[in-house]
This record gives sequence, C-alpha cells and structure tokens, in this order.
Amino acid sequence: MPKKEKVAISGSAAFDVIAFTEATLDEVFLKAINNKEEDARISFSFLVNKKVSFGGTALNIAYNMKLTNGNPLPISCVGRDFISRNYKKHLENLDIDLGGLMVNDGEDTAEAYIVTSKIGDQMSIFHTGALQDTCNIKIGEIIKNKNVEMGIISPNPINTMLRHSDEFKKLNVPFIADPGQMINNFTPEELLEFISRASMLIVNDYEAGLIEKTLQKKLKNLISSTIITRGAYGCSVCIDNNHVHIPAVKISKLVDPTGAGDAFRGGLLSGLSKINPKLEDLTIQELQTACQMGAVCGGYAVEQAGTQNHIFTIEEFKARYEKNYGKIDEQLIY
Repeated sequence: MPKKEKVAISGSAAFDVIAFTEATLDEVFLKAINNKEEDARISFSFLVNKKVSFGGTALNIAYNMKLTNGNPLPISCVGRDFISRNYKKHLENLDIDLGGLMVNDGEDTAEAYIVTSKIGDQMSIFHTGALQDTCNIKIGEIIKNKNVEMGIISPNPINTMLRHSDEFKKLNVPFIADPGQMINNFTPEELLEFISRASMLIVNDYEAGLIEKTLQKKLKNLISSTIITRGAYGCSVCIDNNHVHIPAVKISKLVDPTGAGDAFRGGLLSGLSKINPKLEDLTIQELQTACQMGAVCGGYAVEQAGTQNHIFTIEEFKARYEKNYGKIDEQLIY
C-alpha cells in the first residue's frame, strides 16, 4: 500500500466571509420581486451576522487532508494580505507544504461572501483577486521532485482549470475533475475537454444534472469513474457501471454546511493517496472506503461554522468512521 503520496490540489485560496440570516433566501427574493413596481429596479436587504474564516477550495481540501494525516500540496495564488491576515501562519502551524502557493503582491487574496439562511440555503459572491494569476502557475515546475502521484482540479478561473488539466494529462498525473460552481462558465466544448482529461469526476447531484443537460450526455458516457455527493443523503460512486451508495455519517448538530464538500474531498484524497493513487485501476471497494473517509470529514465540518474551524483527533476520526461504516485499516489514518 502506498504511504502518504503527495496530492497536488489545484484550486482557490480565499478568505470566506460567511454571513448567517434568520430569513430564508427565497422569502427575501420573492418579497423584493413581488413588491417591485413595473420598470423599477430591485432593491432588497436583510440582516446578517458574519464570521471571517480561512477558505478557498484548495486550502480547505488541504486542511482536511492534514487532519487525516494526508500529504497535500495546494496549488493556488494568494495576495499581499496573505501574511498580514495570518493565513500563512495558520497553514505553517499545520505543517502544510506551501511550495505550490504563488504570491501576487499587487492584489488581495480572493474573498468569498457566503450568505447562509436558517434552513441551509446559500448565496455566494466571489471576488477573484489574486486568483487571476493562477493561470501563470506551471504545474510541472511545482510538482518536480515532490513525489506527486495524483491531483484534483477544483473551481478556479476557467483558463486556469483548462491549462492545469492539460498539464496534468501531459505529465501523466491522474487527476479528479471537480468543476463545481464553475460549470456554467465553461462552454460545452471546454467542459467536455476538461472532463475527458480526468480519471474521475466529482460533483454534487445538482451539478451532475447540469453537466448532463449542458453536454446532452449521461455521466456514464462521459467518464467511467464518478462520485456524486448528495448532502444529508450521502453519496453515490460508480466505476465502470458498478454502483455503490454510501450513507452520510450521523452528526450531532447541523451548524453550517459551508465547506462540507471540500472537507469530503480532503478525506477522500487522503484515503485514495494511501489506498491507490493511480486512480485508473481503483476498485469500487477502494473508492467506497475513501469516500467513507470523506464523509466522516464532511460530518465534522458541518458541526462547526466556517470551513477550517472543525478539528478532531485521529482516534476520534477512527471511532466515528467505525461507528458508521465498520472497521477501518489503520494504515489509512496513521
């Protein structure tokens, strides 16, 4: 079994400004629309409480990989405030390899503004900031001599996602395509190209339907290995038409769903890097185990507000995994 192979994580680095409102978002929008006079512009407001957290897809995933003794290499661009707002210190305290982070001194680090309602609805606004420079990152230079055997490409500017997918392919590094909220920003041709270069696709159930509608093809006809996350209903995995459904873990309390998907990916990648980082010859049982590790991470994430505020010991992780899914090979977590 491979031991802690490094995983290249191409994605965003950002500060998350997470706001909570007692209103439901559909009520806010419907009220504004219904009260709008003909030819008038819409204007609405609602009260929130906010919390600023360390975030971004690449660094959220890396954080959760570290919690499960994985070996992440986040690849992204940060801004001039990366040090002054203590993000660098936070990552260094976790002993995360920062060799894949480029600093753009002319921009601030990206920020995501996320409004979450009392029933879990979310609205997001994203300031790209330093991430515009991610297209200048050369994957080959970063992973040279890093013992990288697999990767993932998560949401970023489209040109970056396409360029990095091409580089991974040329370097013979298998990667997981994770287009997420950027799906609507791809042209159909770009989306097909991005997915076709990958060894595996991970999306939520809404995104799966959006891809099929955009490309007019079923996922099974686009790629042989898929993971579809379904929130509280767990996830579904498929390899070559072999399907398994994995139930979600039991949690103590739902506090904030923000970052649960990234937490899932962190646990998933930590498992895959130790089970079989080659991806192309994964068995459905191996993928199931890795997804179960991801589900446990996701369960911890939703019990805390923010994306990098949950924490657990390996012993606690092992106990929760085995309570929900049965025995786990200790080589996967220690």
